Amino acid sequence: MDGEFGRLLGWVAELGLRGLVGCLLLSLPVMAFAGLGWFHRLPHLRSYWRVPIITWPAMSAGVALAWCILYADPFGPSFRISAVFEVGGPWDIPWTTFLTNRADPALYGYEKLLPVLRTPDIDPSLALALLSIGVLLVIAVVAALVYLRDMDLAAGLLGIPFLVLFSQAVTIYVTALFAYTLNTLNFWAALVALAVLQYYRHLATHGGR
Repeated sequence: MDGEFGRLLGWVAELGLRGLVGCLLLSLPVMAFAGLGWFHRLPHLRSYWRVPIITWPAMSAGVALAWCILYADPFGPSFRISAVFEVGGPWDIPWTTFLTNRADPALYGYEKLLPVLRTPDIDPSLALALLSIGVLLVIAVVAALVYLRDMDLAAGLLGIPFLVLFSQAVTIYVTALFAYTLNTLNFWAALVALAVLQYYRHLATHGGR
């Protein structure tokens, strides 16, 4: 009896620890967005932050750039479904290793994108994505020049690369966290995915009623 109780207690403690770690990992992007909101309440940053045609293209460019980096990076293959759920695979690691290795945006550089910029024929799909990112940045800069003046313009021109880097970092972290969470939950994640799929099938079958 004592052995059974001890195993049950150990299982509950492990679940509790995983829950605390999960809350910590999830809180990081939430705190990042909270800090971003506070930062843009500063006087000279309010104007450009209120012009969606400046901020949305910049943030979209950052998100797209993050996915391009992950696609071109050597870590890219580890985002395949087979690798995500693999026992002993690249995502079957302690959470400390996850934070210092897989989830650190600073570890993902632009080196693998440079050859594609020089020779688009290497990977036409990636080259097209990078071209789209360039178009988004041009839209943001032109919008800043049109809608902003003086200090607001200076804040906007500095804010655009800031938003690109911010959204890039958050996207890399959240994408890595999603893969890590799927590996950690494994069977339970599959059950949740199945439940969500069945829910939407039910909606489609009954016309949303």
